[in-house]
Amino acid sequence: MQRLSREHYTLVLDPQLAPAITIASGETLVVETWDAYKGVWGADQQPPEVGAATGPIAVAGAQAGDALRIDILAITPAATAMHDVRPGRGFLGETFIERRPTVMALRDGHLQFPGGIKVPLNPSVGLIATTPTMIQITASDSGPYGGDLDMKELVAGSTLWLPVFVPGGKLVLGDCHAVVGDGAVGGTGAECSAEVTLRITVEHGKHLPGPRALTPQHFAILASGDDVGETMRLAVQQMVDFLVQERGMEPYAAYSLLSLAGDIRMSRTFRPLSPVKMLLAREVLEQIGT
Repeated sequence: MQRLSREHYTLVLDPQLAPAITIASGETLVVETWDAYKGVWGADQQPPEVGAATGPIAVAGAQAGDALRIDILAITPAATAMHDVRPGRGFLGETFIERRPTVMALRDGHLQFPGGIKVPLNPSVGLIATTPTMIQITASDSGPYGGDLDMKELVAGSTLWLPVFVPGGKLVLGDCHAVVGDGAVGGTGAECSAEVTLRITVEHGKHLPGPRALTPQHFAILASGDDVGETMRLAVQQMVDFLVQERGMEPYAAYSLLSLAGDIRMSRTFRPLSPVKMLLAREVLEQIGT
């Protein structure tokens, strides 16, 4: 099994950037990732680089119009994680104006929060993207290519599909979280470095409109935009389209079902581009079509 060191990282998604590694379709790879701040966690320190993403990873045979199927086989976080409160970030960034990082140990399956509070670990991949045709930054940007999704459901045992825009796909990933809540209301998750084991497979001619995922509990459609309400509508529409076009449902039935067995949620705190997810329970999806 090949291993990609986190020393091979980028801060931009650039179609001209050479791959750090090229693998065969269906190959399994271990990827080392930085935390979002590259370990610069002090209250008086300003990280010189934010959003380091390991890669790019090229997959032989991947072309525009294909999709990469990314099976997340394992996520092993480091021994410590950090949550960062800072002015202007989070839902209450104008109220909590003092910079306050909290560094916490990860031990016995829990994050050790101050005061003796133990939070169960739920390691997830925060930033994962193929490379679009136009340059994008890794930190905070997201779109049809994936990006800084902060989706807590992207745990081991999940499968993510991302559209391919450039030859090889040029996949990057990073910004793992030991645990994070929907919305990341205080500005970040429990930021940590990690080792992620992936199996990456090319699915030819899939022509996806954007990311989709199958997690242990849900099927998810992801969308991003600068208006949260419109982005939520887009995610709902894309889930309706999936149920109609790929599972054979009648449109009104699909729309009604999502109101009963679906959830629409924000993945992270407000940014210029906010990702949202439309979730449908797997136990419901598995009853629909083939």
